[in-house]
Amino acid sequence: MLRANYTEEEWKTFQRLRYSYPDERVMRRFELLWLHACGKFAPEIAHLVRQTPPTVRGVMNLYKKGGIPLVTAMDSYHPASDPAQHRNSIISEFQSRPPRKRQPVSNN
Repeated sequence: MLRANYTEEEWKTFQRLRYSYPDERVMRRFELLWLHACGKFAPEIAHLVRQTPPTVRGVMNLYKKGGIPLVTAMDSYHPASDPAQHRNSIISEFQSRPPRKRQPVSNN
């Protein structure tokens, strides 16, 4: 079990940022750290915030390794495609096979 060895300043920082950080996911991380600083252990924190104990321990380890900068870093997967590299093939495809014009609907 990870013991809570936080300073009073860290505790106050967690308390403040758990309600005021701009990203809601990061606020939840500070909530976990604040509960840990209050003396709760990972299984109890997990139960209180409806997370798994490995998730709670992961946040604690993030803080232990890199402090607030690592806790606030959100590495989300955002796949990106570069349509510019396909520009010429898209243009030639539309030139060779243009979209069909819509036929007007008759009222007969």
